[in-house]
Amino acid sequence: MLEIAFTITTITFGLAGIVLWVLNLRRVAAGEHLIKPQNQRGLPFGFLDVILLYFFMAVGNLVPAWLVCQRFGIEINEISQLQGNEKAMYSIASAVGLLTAICLALVVYRLRYGRIELFGGLSKKFPNDIVLGLAASVMVIPLILLFQSIVTRFSPYKHDTLEMLADKPTLWVIAAAWLSAVVVAPICEEIIFRGVLQGWLQRIGRSFYDCILVGGWDSSILKKNSGSLLECDSEGDRTGDWSRQSSSSWPMVISSVLFGLAHSGQGAAPVTLFFFGMVLGYLYRKTGSISSCIVLHMTLNGFTMFWFTLQVLFGDPSSAVAGD
Repeated sequence: MLEIAFTITTITFGLAGIVLWVLNLRRVAAGEHLIKPQNQRGLPFGFLDVILLYFFMAVGNLVPAWLVCQRFGIEINEISQLQGNEKAMYSIASAVGLLTAICLALVVYRLRYGRIELFGGLSKKFPNDIVLGLAASVMVIPLILLFQSIVTRFSPYKHDTLEMLADKPTLWVIAAAWLSAVVVAPICEEIIFRGVLQGWLQRIGRSFYDCILVGGWDSSILKKNSGSLLECDSEGDRTGDWSRQSSSSWPMVISSVLFGLAHSGQGAAPVTLFFFGMVLGYLYRKTGSISSCIVLHMTLNGFTMFWFTLQVLFGDPSSAVAGD
């Protein structure tokens, strides 16, 4: 029964996506943008900002692990053997630790650079970003599910959160899984892979273009400092214009590859998530905001968790749809 309901829901989702694809492709054929580029101030992130973020993330992962080890009297290499409520407690602690670490990194960025429009200016653009994220969900998620169903035939999908749910979960375990997968993971991963990493790579690409292709090679304008691995003394770089920073495609390719590799050990999921990352990277590249990316990411993970939770509670959790 659940499989029939899932199939009907996916087909309905897919038909709605086809309608949106047709409407948007007609707009493109008429010479309009698929996503209208936003007039957004660029981000100032540099190499040291990336290192700082990953340092905070390491601390945010290690501290909860140490606390859980102290709580249950186990060694750090025994954490993977936790079950039930104990594993749920570790999942929540890890999620809170990671989110706290990233928030601390953002505070440091704010102190260094002042206002950073990582979310595109919540008061002005946020409603539009929500709509864009939901529209992208309808257009993209059916394709992601279809692709994942194909690659899963060659390498079964695995995920610690889904395994935790499959083992006779209590309400506490279900809440921990949803918090981790649907709320914390999308927010943290979009800040990491799109906001900071892709934003930094786009700035590098823009600096190389201005300094080498436009201004000619001049070592005096290509310099290192505490805020940026490469900083070009050009008008576009000083003003941080997003349209000048987002003209290259390779930053979103690199961030998508790393995004997929970050999910190694989940069967063929890294392959699917590379393409999903390209969609997220495209949204970020066009809007200069991670808000729509978070909405799309949350929708995919929420769809996954919703159906798998129903399978666990009322059916056979023998298969799972895509998610991260």
